[in-house]
Amino acid sequence: MINKILLVLLLAVSAVFHASAQAPQSIPYQAVARDTSGTLLASRPISLRFTIHDTTSTGATVYQETQTVTTNVLATFTANIGTGTAVAGTFSGINWGVNAKYLQVELDPLGGTAYINMGAQQLLSVPYAIYSNSSGTTSSSGTGSSPNTLLYTSDGF
Repeated sequence: MINKILLVLLLAVSAVFHASAQAPQSIPYQAVARDTSGTLLASRPISLRFTIHDTTSTGATVYQETQTVTTNVLATFTANIGTGTAVAGTFSGINWGVNAKYLQVELDPLGGTAYINMGAQQLLSVPYAIYSNSSGTTSSSGTGSSPNTLLYTSDGF
């Protein structure tokens, strides 16, 4: 009986650690929608196309998706990049550990597919936390260590 209780407890603790260790597979995005003349696009559906480029803002497309969202009364909207309809590549297939990545945003104010390019910007630190899920191991000697091992050096880490 005690063995069964210990087994259940061990499985429960294992499940908690596994669930808390997963990084979300999306990038939150929030903006204010305006048309080409600068008029706010409040309380209406708009279409978005997000493209992640490799190396430069016009580099190879490693992922592209579309989404339709509805703006609020202030014309703001939110979207989670990686949860839309994939057009090219897969979000989980992006190799965050190689080359710089750039996010291009396109918008159709009428909710269709006549996208207007809103520009591209380099993605910096936060999305790379997704890569940390599979980054492997490190050590100060460069020989590696077992997963989930924290190595301390003279500066504290």
